[in-house]
This record gives sequence, C-alpha cells and structure tokens, in this order.
Amino acid sequence: MADRPDPSTGPLVGVRIVEFAGLGPAPYGAMVLADLGAEIIRLDRPGGYPPPDRSLTFEDMGAAAIANRNRRVVRVDLKSDAGRDLALRLIGEADALIEGYRPGVMEKLGLGPNACRAVNPALVFARMTGWGQVGPLARTAGHDLNYIGVAGVLSLFGTDGEPPSGVPPLIGDMAGGLFMALGLVSAVLEARRSGEGQVVDAAIVDTASALAAMLKGLQKAGAYGAPAGRNTLDGGRHYYRTYRCVDGGYVAVGAIEPAFRKILLERLGLLDDPRFRSGEAEDDAYCTERLAARFAEEPRDHWAALFDGTDGCVTPLLSMEEAETHPQALQRAAFATLDGVAQPQPAPRFSRTPCAVRIPPAEASQSDPAALVAWGLAPDEIAALRDAGVVG
Repeated sequence: MADRPDPSTGPLVGVRIVEFAGLGPAPYGAMVLADLGAEIIRLDRPGGYPPPDRSLTFEDMGAAAIANRNRRVVRVDLKSDAGRDLALRLIGEADALIEGYRPGVMEKLGLGPNACRAVNPALVFARMTGWGQVGPLARTAGHDLNYIGVAGVLSLFGTDGEPPSGVPPLIGDMAGGLFMALGLVSAVLEARRSGEGQVVDAAIVDTASALAAMLKGLQKAGAYGAPAGRNTLDGGRHYYRTYRCVDGGYVAVGAIEPAFRKILLERLGLLDDPRFRSGEAEDDAYCTERLAARFAEEPRDHWAALFDGTDGCVTPLLSMEEAETHPQALQRAAFATLDGVAQPQPAPRFSRTPCAVRIPPAEASQSDPAALVAWGLAPDEIAALRDAGVVG
C-alpha cells in the first residue's frame, strides 16, 4: 500500500478528518466527505468493525464495501493508553472528528469533546446518533425504522392507510449521514473564521423530521391529511403512482401538472374521456382503473419507449442493476466499475474541482498503518506501535 493517501481532488481538498469506524450513517457521511476530497483517516477497532450483515466482514465484502472508499483505515486499540494517545495526536492535526457511538462512549475512552478540544481548540466534533445526545431515548438502542417511526415519517409510507412492514434505511440512516456531513462542513467553515470548534449533534430522528418539512407544511395547511397512500404525492391520485405492466414490470407516472397530464393522456389515447378532466375526487378511482388497465396491455419497455423524450412523466421502474445501464446513467457516467463492482460516482458534480474515487473499497477496507506517515508519524514510531499491538 502507498505510504501516503492518493492525490486528492474535489472542493474539500485540505480538510482533514479523523473518523471512528462505525455502521450506517456515520461511514456513509464520511464517504461523501471523502468523495468530495476531504482527507480522512478511519480508526477501526482490532479485528475490524462488522458490516450491517453480521454474516460478513468488510474483508468478505471486499470490493463491494462501497461505503469504505476514498479513505485509509488503521486498526487501533483505543482502550490502551498508547492507542488513546495516538488518536489524540491525529485529532490534533485534524479539522474535524466523526463518531457514531452511543452518548458517553467517547468520554469513557478519554476521547470526548473536552479531551479532544484540549489538544485542538478549533476541532469540529461531529456526533452521529439515532436519538441525539440528550432526551429520554438518547442512550437506548434503535435502528432506522425506530427513528423514522418516532419522527412521524414512517407513517407517510404505505398503501390504503396501512404503514409498510419496513423501508430501506435511506430516509433515516443515509440522510442522517448527509446531514451530519453538511453540519460538519458548516462548522469547519465557521471554525476557520472564528478559530473555535464546536460539537455537531447529528441525530437521525431530527434529520427525518427535517426531510419531511414540505409534507409537514402541506399537512398543516390541510392538503396532506389522508392516511398513507391516499394523498396526492403518495399514490392517492391516478396521475402520481406506479402501474403494473403485462410483463410484470412497472412504470412510474408523475404527471402532476395539467400540461404533463395532457401528454400522458394523449399518448395513452384517453384525452377525450371527460372524467380525466373533472378534477373530482370521486372520479379518481375510475381514472386509476382506466390507467391500470391501459398499462397492463403492454410490457414495461413498450411504455418507456412510447414516452421517451416527452414530458408525459412516465418512466420505467428499474432494478438497481438495470439502473446502471439506463441511457441517462450511461450518458452521465453515473456509475464506476472498480474491481468488477459497479458503484455510484461521487455526487454532486463540480466543474472546476471534480471528485473521483481515488481509493477503491477493497483497498480502503484493509488496515494500513503506513497511512499514519501522512499524519506526522515517523516510520519507526509506527513500527513501535505495531510491535506493541496498539495498531495493526
């Protein structure tokens, strides 16, 4: 492995971050920051942190451990005095720190905000949790489904008024990681102006509530009060929902505006049906049935071709694998294939400081004590730490 991190590009070049390895939102947020050019060293525990599927290790996942990419990892025994001292030394060189433990864990390790600010007053201390640092649930266990449930967001999903059995951990965990990254960058900008760091309390339950701001506004205004699946934006209207096709595939219809709805109906041969123009709620069930019957006449790709290049707002519902080869993705080179594994390119895109995947997941998942050289440690110091079992 290289003695120093690969040359960086991206708008966050020059920002240095110490990440304490964890699961879900914190490593995802760190990946985003690293994709944007931040130099991040990830401190993992001896033996490595397990991935979300406990039947695997990150080494088992290898090139598929996408969330690990673009930063170096060093396994450190943080329960030892030497391991704690090493962490503080790195923190002294950093702009920010990321940790995703339960409240109080970093303090028990001697690495809480006060200890870290003592060696680096300008440090931004980003804390990623489900419930936040305070509150009656702060120290209890939970996962994405719990957090978005308490935030009221899970109630927005479902069909016929019934909530779903579950949703992928995107609205809570991954959005939580994004909000943490936004908070960290904001605090680093402020610290560079003021010279003082601060704690960023990034809680998934807060993030989920913030994501629902627009729908909360509609609900307060009386425009989004029906049970899940019966509102305009969650499948309750014929022009904004999915439909099954004859081959078992689906299309997504999003023709909210009248101009787009006109194109939808023209292409389907339904423009002359007056019940599609009535705007009456009692006609909506009829309209939904007519559209369902129409889309059931042909396979998914027939409809995709029919609406291609139009403003009818009809698109195929693709699997994750199909999305990699859709013309839109191909034209934008939206996915990169590294070591045989396709993965999303860094986002968003920058015209002058482009981002890139510099350190592939398989390489980024293996402990590399030599990465400590870039953070000011001499090779003989690293060798002594290895011999003592502090790093590995």
